[in-house]
Amino acid sequence: MRDHIKVVIGSILGDGNLKGFSKKAQASQIYVSQHSDKLPYLEWLHFKLEEGFEMNSIKPKKGYRQHYFMSKPDKVLGSLKKKFYQNGKKVIPFGIVELLKEPISLAVWYMDDGTLDKRNKYHFNASIATYCFGFEECSILTEVLKKNFDIVASVNRSKMREKIYPRLYIKSESMDRFVSLVKPFIHPVFNYKVG
Repeated sequence: MRDHIKVVIGSILGDGNLKGFSKKAQASQIYVSQHSDKLPYLEWLHFKLEEGFEMNSIKPKKGYRQHYFMSKPDKVLGSLKKKFYQNGKKVIPFGIVELLKEPISLAVWYMDDGTLDKRNKYHFNASIATYCFGFEECSILTEVLKKNFDIVASVNRSKMREKIYPRLYIKSESMDRFVSLVKPFIHPVFNYKVG
């Protein structure tokens, strides 16, 4: 699997969205936005993706303190759209175990949706917000983390705006391994997420 595919897998699991779908061309586009203070990360992501996808330039989002980019339509992205979306909703696809297997994918996903809870020297745990997925889908993700990365995670219940959502919680016993896998790919603007 080439690097730009590994990166786009992590992005789709995280903040990236696959837009539109041309049935004739079987193509889709990746759209990613970030707060303006994370612009260096967005630039890095853009650079990694343009190794294999034709990219539009990064632009400021009018009326927001955000920047975004969108790729040109691409058949590989169209294939991923078919896997990761059902009836317009992002899902964990069948075969995720074959897609989420590279540390850089895990790192991009964590940079987008991860949080480090570091309260004292005895409490050091990462979690990943998985609010757009269901509890059963998140259970599948924990199995993939164990199988492909030897990381033990649980699915916790997280309350937001009076609703309960699933969140992946990396167990203490796996934190050293988790950090060692993702840290080489963590952009400096997110160093606070690894310590």
